Amino acid sequence: MKLEQQVVSLELSKRLKELGVKQESLFWWEGEEIYSSLESCQDCMSTCSQPNSGVSAFTVAELGEMLNEEITCISFTSTFGEWIAAEYSSGCYYNDQEADTEADARAKLLIFYIEEGIITKTK
Repeated sequence: MKLEQQVVSLELSKRLKELGVKQESLFWWEGEEIYSSLESCQDCMSTCSQPNSGVSAFTVAELGEMLNEEITCISFTSTFGEWIAAEYSSGCYYNDQEADTEADARAKLLIFYIEEGIITKTK
């Protein structure tokens, strides 16, 4: 599987940055290329801040951490792609998103909950 299929797309990464999501991840987009902080950090398991011109390319696990405290996520794979359902922990809000990858589906969920003001902290 290509790295581009395991991280949030460039378009959704830019939207997350616009919404104020802290730009710390293992990978980031610089132009249309993906780079890894693993190559530049002393501690290979840490996340690093990206250069000002880059945007975080969050992994499924990193997005899961951002959604985990307030949202229960379930991922399904079908012939049509990845599908994720999420439920806000209070049970008051529900939203689901579809995307070609699980990372993009989770990113769409995070964007929805930030835009609706349901999630205010962004890592």
